[in-house]
Amino acid sequence: MYRRGVSSRTRKLVIGGAVAALLGSALAVGTGMSQAAEQGNAGAGSGDINALVPALGFSPGDPNATADRVGPTGVNVPGRCPPTQAQVNAQVALKNGNLPSGTDLESRIQRFEKTLSAIQDLKCPASSTTLLGRLKSLTALRGNANRDNVLRGLGLNETPADRAAAAGSGDAAGNGATGNAGAGSGDINALVPALGFSPGDPNATADRVGPTGVNVPGRCPPTQAQVNAQVALKNGNLPSGTDLESRIQRFEKTLSAIQDLKCPASSTTLLGRLNSLTALRGNANRDNILRGLGLNETPAG
Repeated sequence: MYRRGVSSRTRKLVIGGAVAALLGSALAVGTGMSQAAEQGNAGAGSGDINALVPALGFSPGDPNATADRVGPTGVNVPGRCPPTQAQVNAQVALKNGNLPSGTDLESRIQRFEKTLSAIQDLKCPASSTTLLGRLKSLTALRGNANRDNVLRGLGLNETPADRAAAAGSGDAAGNGATGNAGAGSGDINALVPALGFSPGDPNATADRVGPTGVNVPGRCPPTQAQVNAQVALKNGNLPSGTDLESRIQRFEKTLSAIQDLKCPASSTTLLGRLNSLTALRGNANRDNILRGLGLNETPAG
């Protein structure tokens, strides 16, 4: 009886020790999982975030600015906006433990939406970036049966609006214009600003999303060559200087040609870029700013 009693107590002690060990092990595992989750929720790794958050599309504001400046879509935005890309990346990481990394349409859309949310968290409007227009060119693909093929040709955060803008900026070099006696075709091709958006389909009957995020006729804008020819037709002597007023005149005459060809200014990026030039009229430092810009380059791009 004594030996059996001792054996029973021993068994109880052994079992109790085993249970305690198991509980301790479970607690350690649980704590480790909790720590891992906390580390993950601190934000996606900086390398991931830097690759996954879309570029803002406009230079950072001056944190000390008190006056507005012209944003990338031609409307005034606070001079302190947008934040830096690093600030936005950090805010996205802070709020999103797992930012979608896929190249499918919905993953792309989510990345843009979460980035726009971060911009607003940082007290800046969407219009201080080009994100909204680019996002709309993605959401417009939801009803497009050919969307997979469209996306296949795009980079991770590239959008149809980005691709169209890149194509538009190359049109001036790729498409010739006859010009007229007043301006040689070579001069016109060099002097007329790029439209900043791909030409429309002359046979289109439906609207499409323009470069500033608003709907424009699907046939707009005209080709760069058509605009160059129209500018040449109406202007015997297009200013060729790099001074502020010459730059402004070239943009104004190009916008006039766009309207002559029955397309709105919003089917190009010209108006926002022109506004960033006219804003320099009251800037005492304008000559230094212009000195660093190409012939038709503007503070907005």
